[in-house]
Amino acid sequence: MKNKAFFFLPLILVVLTGLLFLSKLGDTPLKSWDEAWYAEISRNIVKDNQWFLLKWNGLPYFDHPPLGFWLTSLSFKLFGVSEMSARLPSALAGIGSVLLSYLIGKKLFNRAVGFAAGLSLSVFPWFWLRAREGNLDIVLTFNMLLALFFMLKAKESRLFLIGAGTAFALALLTKTVIGVGLIPVLFFLYFGCPKKEIKDIFFFFVPFFAIFLPWYVVNYLAYGLLFINRNIFVIGLRLPGMKSLGNLTSSKGFYLKNTLWELHMGVLLWYKPFLVSLLGSLLFIKQKSFQLLWLWFFVYFLVFATSPKAELWHLIILYPTLSLFIPAFIYKIGAKFDKRLAVFLMLAFCVWNSGRIVKGLFHDLVKSQSFSDEVSLSRKAGEYEGTIYLEDDYWPAAVFYSGKKVYSLPHSTDTTIKTSAQAFEKSDRPFLLLTKQWLLDRENISPKDYQVIKKEGERILVLVK
Repeated sequence: MKNKAFFFLPLILVVLTGLLFLSKLGDTPLKSWDEAWYAEISRNIVKDNQWFLLKWNGLPYFDHPPLGFWLTSLSFKLFGVSEMSARLPSALAGIGSVLLSYLIGKKLFNRAVGFAAGLSLSVFPWFWLRAREGNLDIVLTFNMLLALFFMLKAKESRLFLIGAGTAFALALLTKTVIGVGLIPVLFFLYFGCPKKEIKDIFFFFVPFFAIFLPWYVVNYLAYGLLFINRNIFVIGLRLPGMKSLGNLTSSKGFYLKNTLWELHMGVLLWYKPFLVSLLGSLLFIKQKSFQLLWLWFFVYFLVFATSPKAELWHLIILYPTLSLFIPAFIYKIGAKFDKRLAVFLMLAFCVWNSGRIVKGLFHDLVKSQSFSDEVSLSRKAGEYEGTIYLEDDYWPAAVFYSGKKVYSLPHSTDTTIKTSAQAFEKSDRPFLLLTKQWLLDRENISPKDYQVIKKEGERILVLVK
């Protein structure tokens, strides 16, 4: 009977996360940064049938590796290009991450801890939010959890090392540099295996390199050091370029306060319970399970705490450790007195705290808002012939919803035109301009020189013939 009850725990998590992550998934427009940006890259893959050399707005794109874009492209192929299909890979990865947290918690502690960990993770506010957006963070988290789960299973069979190497490669194909931090955690798990053989190296690294290397080789051959400089240094390490590599060792910045604040804002009501659990878990630090959680958390927390450019959503890869620390600590403390009481207290707290978050945030995160002035104007611009200029802050949305190349003023690097006034002076006719009325007035551009095609609030689309 007990085993039958626990059989339904993963099913409960799937139903819950399906409700949280999939409900009204396509009912809001794609956000300019980064949803519409990534969706346009994925649509270009489908349109051009080019899976290795990514493009955005007519220019090469290699800020991030391709896995997230590949998944969205497959979603577009299966379900058509839409907001829902752009977000579906993240939502499914979110459901998968919750199930993997359950399995890892079950492996490290017991099924009850695993269930509480999965439940908690599903309602961490920023995990919930990003699982409903077409971004890369949740896909990365899923692949990292998958690599850890397979490495835990490697104690039972060496063949799971193939899965671990594959999942680790997929993590690096989602976001390269940040995924590297998983290496010490994987080594810790590997050295916990009872027997180690030379063939283990092949089981792990053959699938790893077979999956990871091709995209990097193709892009290096196509773009050379420009690709490496942008992908690894400027985006991955958040440095100005290869010449600033010395900053990694010379920087004295320690951004602990900011990292703690962002962690707090990402999990809200779970923050204080996590701090108590983190410190309290030191009572059990001799246990391998808690050593693993501490190593996993500390490696990435140290990276973020020493980075001036860590953003709130970057910390999402820490959330599974938080979701495991809290129920594991409550259980271990309670089990000193009575195991059944420990399970009850742990589940009661996690369900109660999860309920508070769902009650407070459900209508804010699961919502319908079909209209957007950005979308309306961009779609209208796509109906006309001529160059499109944008003098506003929704560049990716303008590109995606117009379905055409859009020059952002003054940010586009492939045009010499940097202002609306220069567009009126130099651009070939006809052209369209997405702007605001007061910007045209500021440039002393006469209404006789343009035709207002559409107006939404202060934003307008004008045609210049």
